Amino acid sequence: MTPEVAEGQSSAPSAVDTAEGTPLVTTNRTLQASLQRIASQSALWREAVDTIRGAGRHVFVLTPDQVKVADELHDERTDAFDPTVLAEAAPVPDENSHVRVVLVVVNLALIEEIHRDKSRLPGELDADLDRILIHEIYGHAFPYLLAGNMSGRCADPKPHERASDACSIRRENAVREQLGLGRRMGYGLEGLALARSWYRRAVTPVPGSPSS
Repeated sequence: MTPEVAEGQSSAPSAVDTAEGTPLVTTNRTLQASLQRIASQSALWREAVDTIRGAGRHVFVLTPDQVKVADELHDERTDAFDPTVLAEAAPVPDENSHVRVVLVVVNLALIEEIHRDKSRLPGELDADLDRILIHEIYGHAFPYLLAGNMSGRCADPKPHERASDACSIRRENAVREQLGLGRRMGYGLEGLALARSWYRRAVTPVPGSPSS
C-alpha cells in the first residue's frame, strides 16, 4: 500500500514554508502552530530539522482528507487511512529505497472530537497534538530522512519489550522532556490527556498509530 497526496491537494510547500526554508510542510494552521511550539522549545528538534533541511528532504504533515492510498497489487486508490487511528507516519521510498519524503497523517478531526467530549484544562489539546507530532515526526519520520533510506526505520516496541526502551519512544521522550510534556512509559494512549475519553468510545486504536 502506497500513500499519495490526494488529487486536488498541493504537494508543494506553502508560501510561508518556502520562505522559512523548513522541511516540515503543512497547510493546516493548527498543525503549523504545534510544529512551531515544538521547534521553539526543543534544541534536539531544531538540530534534526537543520540537518534534514540541508539534505533537501521533507516531511509533509497532512490530514486524512489530503491522502489517498494506492493498492499496488490491484492498481486501485481507496480512502484507506483508518478513521480510528490518531496519526501515522509513512515513508515514500523510491525504487532504490531512498527516502526523501515522509508523509505524516494526523487525524485532527478525531483528536478534536475526543477533546470536545469532556471539558478539559486549557492547553490540553495543544499538548496532545505536540505529543503526537513529536512521536510521529521525531520518533519515526526524522530517522528515515536522516538516514536517507529505509534503514532509518525507528520501531515501536516489540512484543514483551519495555516501551521506554523502543527506538521511537526513546526519541519521543527526549523531546518531550525539553517541552515539559512528561515521559511516555507505555505503548498506548496513557501518555495523552485524551486517553480518558478515548477509552469510553467504541473505537479500538491500531498498534503503530500516532499515539502508539
